[in-house]
Amino acid sequence: MRINPLLLVVPLLITGCGIKKALQKDPLYQRALVYTQRGQLSSSLETKALIDGVYLNPLYPGKFEKPTFLIGVYNDFDNNLTNPEFNITLNNQPPLEINSTIPPFVLYKNFPFYNTWMNYYLVKFPDTKFPYKLVYASKDWGSVVLTWNKPTGCFYVKEPEKDSK
Repeated sequence: MRINPLLLVVPLLITGCGIKKALQKDPLYQRALVYTQRGQLSSSLETKALIDGVYLNPLYPGKFEKPTFLIGVYNDFDNNLTNPEFNITLNNQPPLEINSTIPPFVLYKNFPFYNTWMNYYLVKFPDTKFPYKLVYASKDWGSVVLTWNKPTGCFYVKEPEKDSK
């Protein structure tokens, strides 16, 4: 039986193009990763609550006037950010607004650490100074602090230059 070499090359070329596209970097994911923090509250080696925070202002310039975060919450109760067992503040200021409706331009399902078990909220805080310290505290299990420094406008860390002596 004679096999046509063209039948072997064409599928290889089609597959190769698909793999190349799949391995390309996602710029939104990379930028979101820079502004994403994660924390957890534990008791006796058991995770009681998880929180993910993404600082949205530098990701979507001009879309939010106040410091705005996408907050993902998972806890032992109801995964609700407004649960009275927990408290959230930014630089000791309570949120101005907690909204479970995420605008469609915020592609949060493509963000780092997205988890289907968490509930996500858009949380706006009053203006405050950097660094932002977001505290998620429990009445019984302590607190976790997520910190963001002032955005520099670049998304990559530049390696320090070595002395040329």
